[in-house]
Amino acid sequence: MSHTLTQTVLPKQAEALLSGRAKVTTYESTGGKTTAKFAQHNLSLIPAIPAGSVIHDNCAGSGTVSRLVLEQQPDVKIYATDIDQPFLDVLSETAAKNSWPVKTSNQRSEKTSFDDGFFDYDITNIGVIFWTGAGADGVREVYRTLKPGGTALINCWQSITWLLPIILVHKQFRSDAAFPAPPVSWADGQQLKKVVLEAGFKEEKLRLESQEVQSVIPEGEFRDWVEKTWAYLAGIGGWHEVDAEKWDEEVDRLAEVLKQQPGTTVEGGNVSMKASQWIAVVEK
Repeated sequence: MSHTLTQTVLPKQAEALLSGRAKVTTYESTGGKTTAKFAQHNLSLIPAIPAGSVIHDNCAGSGTVSRLVLEQQPDVKIYATDIDQPFLDVLSETAAKNSWPVKTSNQRSEKTSFDDGFFDYDITNIGVIFWTGAGADGVREVYRTLKPGGTALINCWQSITWLLPIILVHKQFRSDAAFPAPPVSWADGQQLKKVVLEAGFKEEKLRLESQEVQSVIPEGEFRDWVEKTWAYLAGIGGWHEVDAEKWDEEVDRLAEVLKQQPGTTVEGGNVSMKASQWIAVVEK
């Protein structure tokens, strides 16, 4: 059988990093560290959240946004939604353990059960890029469920140092298998602006900003970070027989290519990689 044929099952190496709760740990220790920096920055762009606010932690993951909000204002009610149950399970346990005012539910962002004008805030951290209609369907739901005068924070990736290296390693090891391009580019911020305005928000109430952060990994932990990142993102190109056979070679090659990227610097015992976001701050 040609190794270019896609496997229906994960390679055992990826499965170990992506099954159940392991998936949450894998994400939180790689891309999640970067998106947490995004979320912290984005909350600083709005006035302090007042007591009694009702908040939608949209595409909540394991609750990064909920945690950051509650650090600054514990007297709120948060509804956290996601479609990835292992992440919601972790958030539910954390909320119960800490007596957080957070209610979790497995719901698609494009069609939720919340009433019109239910939320004072809708905060999404790197969710819009996964929504149907090139983001538009989910943003319309944000608009519907937000109170007049309510605020939404919606962000997307601008650039990621580690994405091109993953595509390059995919091409090297997986022969002629295509690595699917995203249906739309988010890199210049125009798609984000477009879907926000199409949903009904007004341009005069919209601020669009970009921010760059550094993902910093100690050199001694770098290969582990690379392996988890490969497990989490390489499946975009489909899993192939060759991946189980040459897993360590793929990971080592990805580490090598990553260190050569223009967005990467290696100094002081750390590997530092640039990542940036666009953030829409918009009032209804």
